[in-house]
Amino acid sequence: MKTPEILLLGGPNSGKTHYAGQLYGRLKRRPNNLKIRSGDGSSVNLIALEGVLTNLEDGNAAEHTPSEQYDQILFPLVDSKSNELDLYWPDYGGEQLKLLFEQREVPSAWRERLESSDGWLLFIRLSSETTYPEAITKLASLPEQRPEKSLRQETWDANAYWIELLQVLCSVANYGITSKESKPPLAILLSCFDEYHIEGKEPKEVLKQKLPLFYQFISSNWLENNLSVWGVSALGKNLSHDSNDDGFIDDGPEYQGWVIPHNETSENSDLTAPICWLIDKTT
Repeated sequence: MKTPEILLLGGPNSGKTHYAGQLYGRLKRRPNNLKIRSGDGSSVNLIALEGVLTNLEDGNAAEHTPSEQYDQILFPLVDSKSNELDLYWPDYGGEQLKLLFEQREVPSAWRERLESSDGWLLFIRLSSETTYPEAITKLASLPEQRPEKSLRQETWDANAYWIELLQVLCSVANYGITSKESKPPLAILLSCFDEYHIEGKEPKEVLKQKLPLFYQFISSNWLENNLSVWGVSALGKNLSHDSNDDGFIDDGPEYQGWVIPHNETSENSDLTAPICWLIDKTT
């Protein structure tokens, strides 16, 4: 039987690298609901992730992935119920995803992984997203029409960008654009949520407030039980590349960070929770 495969997606500066390092630290030092599967010949690209952990242990932010790099990290995982999952983490510079969007060309490596994936983990950093509220208001009043050139900006509105990108990815992966049943489970991780957290609001409400058209798109095109929105702060705070944060060093990176689960408002220290949700949906 084929082991379910999950693919991570995210743009530049979206928090993928820190989450990967923190996830690896949890699995290596504090395994709980998930463990790294052994004995099947699978391996994790330790070089990339050990470098991230080393930076974090020194209280510093990790370096971003170079835009030309495309080394795939594989997390062979097993949960507490012995369900197995392969989490494919393309250690790419997010600029490649942006280039894919702009050129409408999908490299063979991307195509193969999209076609074989059973679920998607999508990182969005709301504080870095560009929106044009007035233009979006106009578009919202004309739901059946394509955007006029006069409404387009040099930088795409994030609503339009993410809608268009997901449509491209669904098309490449041979998922029906309009069919809810054919779509893979989708977990949206609102990364660096400590920058945008609104007390008492669920992550999906924050996403709906910031990117209303995108929220409407995913709600209309995914089955409700195959869609979740999470608030994620992989570090729990902001680190610079030369901060040497003493508090972060003393506590240890594996004790830092939190998620706010789908349909909840409180922080949870289990950074693996979104992946456990995807395992449950794909096994």
